[in-house]
Amino acid sequence: MSCLKIGWAEESLVPDKKVSLAGQFYERISEYVESEITATAMALECGEEKAIIVSCDVTSFNDELINLIREKFSKLTDEVSPEALIIGATHTHTSVNFKKGGRAAVSILKEFLPEGKEYVSFVKTNEEVISPDEASDFLAECIASAAKKAWDNREEALVANAFGRAPIGFCRRAVYSDGSAKMWGDTNTADFVSL
Repeated sequence: MSCLKIGWAEESLVPDKKVSLAGQFYERISEYVESEITATAMALECGEEKAIIVSCDVTSFNDELINLIREKFSKLTDEVSPEALIIGATHTHTSVNFKKGGRAAVSILKEFLPEGKEYVSFVKTNEEVISPDEASDFLAECIASAAKKAWDNREEALVANAFGRAPIGFCRRAVYSDGSAKMWGDTNTADFVSL
């Protein structure tokens, strides 16, 4: 029987610059970091079988970014194929926007814009805000690094069945100071604590 090895690692996905926050119809520019966003990686090895699963606090991925991550990962190690990377998004709407061009809903939004107003998808020139190209490169570096560190951290491990409570996140639930929470709740109130 082969020995199971598991390794873990986490990397921050917070760049040094402000970011265009992903996931809304209009551009929102970050002002500060309230909660860390990360890439969390788990490397698995059992005999010849190898995989690395990476969960990332971003809205989604496209093929371009996944290919860039795998390219950067392949430069870090040849012990595991970049095709063994399984990359997923937590779908948070308060993360780095790395996508270029407009969004699918732009045509719908234009229909409702007041006369004389123009829809602008991204800040065109602002040195304080990370560009989509810089954001893609930054995310790819961090995610590839998390995968490599998880691979390097592998140790003998066991897996067992268990019964218990598993907490799950609700990225669209607003939490208030009295302990209550509401899906799509108002975050522009004095008693708002966090998502």
